[in-house]
Amino acid sequence: MRRRVLDAALERVEGIGLTIGFEHLVMDDLIREAGVPRSSTYRLWDSKEAFVSDLLIEIASETSNKLADDETLEISERILFDNLELLTEETDRRRVMYEVIRVALEHNYRAVIASVPWQSYVGLSATLLSNLESSAREEIERALRAGSDAFIDRMAEFHKWFSTILGYRIRAEWNGDYRPYAVVISAVVEGLGLRHLGNPGVVDASYRGPATITSDDPEWALPAIALVAILERFLEQDPDFDAEANVEMLRRMKAAREAAAEASVED
Repeated sequence: MRRRVLDAALERVEGIGLTIGFEHLVMDDLIREAGVPRSSTYRLWDSKEAFVSDLLIEIASETSNKLADDETLEISERILFDNLELLTEETDRRRVMYEVIRVALEHNYRAVIASVPWQSYVGLSATLLSNLESSAREEIERALRAGSDAFIDRMAEFHKWFSTILGYRIRAEWNGDYRPYAVVISAVVEGLGLRHLGNPGVVDASYRGPATITSDDPEWALPAIALVAILERFLEQDPDFDAEANVEMLRRMKAAREAAAEASVED
């Protein structure tokens, strides 16, 4: 019964995002939607405040697990797979890398600011925690941290893979740890998402950036420009990079992805 009521509330939050005060969550409406006895529900939660505390813990767990934008990762792979012939030469490889950053980071930024889970995550992190009693606050913080840690670990693995196949490695002072790099990138994208609310003319404008495979003078979004600057501080070219071996590995990966897609269509 508890699960059904919380799921009904989560469905509403996922539809409209997290709002301060929870005026849109009427207990009797949720009880009716969940199809559970009213008297039993009020024995589980003796007040709306108690219910909201439990709901916030659920939201913290759910939203933290939905922060990753899988489509951004797919876009990055697709650009690489479509330009394998350019990855053997350092100059062309850099242009491909810049094209991935230019396209994927703008997409990621747009996806973030439109994401209800991210909006709920920000709401929990920046506003609602300060208004909760300490025990609920500690549980929510634990749930947020667990989800955020998993998200950053996943992003760090992706950035390690992406930089490695393009001939880069993390600088020695970071001791092989890509998590600070992933944290900074994530913070810039999310921070620009918040700054977009106050300065959309600056944040959403197009800027001149480095040449890519599509243009010598392409238009860049601000999050992508920021990533180029971050990359230069965290990464360096790998003197032992084997371009031919990496291209062959990518060819096999592309073939495997295509075979899996074909099998999925046939099924």
